[in-house]
Amino acid sequence: MVEVIKADRGPRVEIHDIVRHVHGNCVYVQSDGEMLIAAKEYVYAYELGLKTVQKLLLTPEAANHTAYIPTVWIFHKGELDNYASVDIFTDAGTEQVAGLGATNGSVWLGFKATGE
Repeated sequence: MVEVIKADRGPRVEIHDIVRHVHGNCVYVQSDGEMLIAAKEYVYAYELGLKTVQKLLLTPEAANHTAYIPTVWIFHKGELDNYASVDIFTDAGTEQVAGLGATNGSVWLGFKATGE
């Protein structure tokens, strides 16, 4: 079952799967799903079903045949309740900020997040 998280501000996050991995003394949690997000928006760890974000892999899902290039910067990697800043550019170098363009600036991105 898909869990949908929509904060008052920011992206819409749909979590499809959360898995807890235990290997010896190492324990980590992996979350996958989709998010509708624009550039310059933050994704907090709790929105991804995690306590902390350590890795975030983003894959664009565009039906309009435009190449989107997402980049991510994780603030305070490994600390509790941290967040990631997402920037999205087209192949022409245009930033997909909220409120602009045919898609209202938001792009669907598939994600795999790893943390605790």
